[in-house]
Amino acid sequence: MWRIIGQDKVVSFLGNSLGQDKLCHAYVFYGPSGVGKQRMALTFAQALNCQASQPPCQECLVCERILSGNHPDIIHLELLSAEDASDGKAKAEIGVKQVEDIQRAASLPPFEGKYKVFIIHHAEKLSQESSNRLLKTLEEPGSLNIFILLTADKSLLLPTVISRCQILELRYVEINLIRDALLEQGLAEEKAELLSHLSHGRIGWAMEAASNPEILEERKANLEKIILVLGQDEEERFDYASDISNLFAQNHMAAEAVLDMWLAVFRDMLLLKADASQNMTNIDYKDILYMASDKLGLADIRIAIDNILKARSQLRANANPRLCLEVLMLSLPLVKEGL
Repeated sequence: MWRIIGQDKVVSFLGNSLGQDKLCHAYVFYGPSGVGKQRMALTFAQALNCQASQPPCQECLVCERILSGNHPDIIHLELLSAEDASDGKAKAEIGVKQVEDIQRAASLPPFEGKYKVFIIHHAEKLSQESSNRLLKTLEEPGSLNIFILLTADKSLLLPTVISRCQILELRYVEINLIRDALLEQGLAEEKAELLSHLSHGRIGWAMEAASNPEILEERKANLEKIILVLGQDEEERFDYASDISNLFAQNHMAAEAVLDMWLAVFRDMLLLKADASQNMTNIDYKDILYMASDKLGLADIRIAIDNILKARSQLRANANPRLCLEVLMLSLPLVKEGL
């Protein structure tokens, strides 16, 4: 039983490949961050090694160990954190030595299971040299090795790597399916409704947020700061731009997530203008955002959305973060009264 929500096409393909003994030696699972790529990879690893007549059973010791990360034949390759790196510095790329380690592991037979499964997280972070080393392994992988590359953007992988893999896309999941899955886990109806809207179709994110209260706490702090900045003048906005610029220097993804929240706020205002609040993201801030939208015209909101998208694009193109964010803050409309 795969227990994967909203990815029926991929589950069907993998299940049929396993049942017909037509497995590929390498796969790329691609799709937005938080959409459930890691869970799909782990479930596929379970299906490959489960001893039940209809794998994955999700109940045997093998399935449990794989899901908990304690199976010796399921090997994860990730960016090194500062704690794991020998020089004490977090890495921006997956290095050659890491790939050499899995090459050595791939040269040995499975310790316990039917297959060794190598799961490469953020595969787009493979350096050029690492990708070329991996390519040699993919050309002669061995019959009992399965490689799964996870990425949000398959276009960032080397074409030669892509050509040796089966490509499978994981798509956004419908909000109602995410809500129902959260309810089945015993989550309160109000929280399940909120998380399903906040998820933007990313079921992996929703499941993580359901079990980690810090995610919602951080989101609340960021959202309330956004609402505060909407009512502030240039000096405060420059200070805020400086804070986000500093965050960008430390963690690009975290800073982009803040910009995505700004985008969601103005998108919600646009939906409120169109009497389509059922499609809002920040449903718990509906009243506040309604008051804000009431003070803005449609043109103001659309221009704000365009400017946020432009700033995000410029940051990805290595524009000066401080200058880019200051220009953005000055371009956003002022909503001072009533918030």
